Amino acid sequence: MTALWSSAQCRSGHCASCAGERLFEQPVCADEHELGECPEWACVSCGHAVILGSAQLARPVRRLATV
Repeated sequence: MTALWSSAQCRSGHCASCAGERLFEQPVCADEHELGECPEWACVSCGHAVILGSAQLARPVRRLATV
């Protein structure tokens, strides 16, 4: 995705549904992320949603103890 940042809540990029460059905005975050930190983005033209960022583990990985 190409990125031309215009603000923390707005960017342009390629929308798969519109098949072209469109403006994307961050909707109001239900997960209480800080302003500009939410990975969810929505196309202003069609509403197609994308999640940008790296995956985070929901819980720590348990390591096997070796003796």
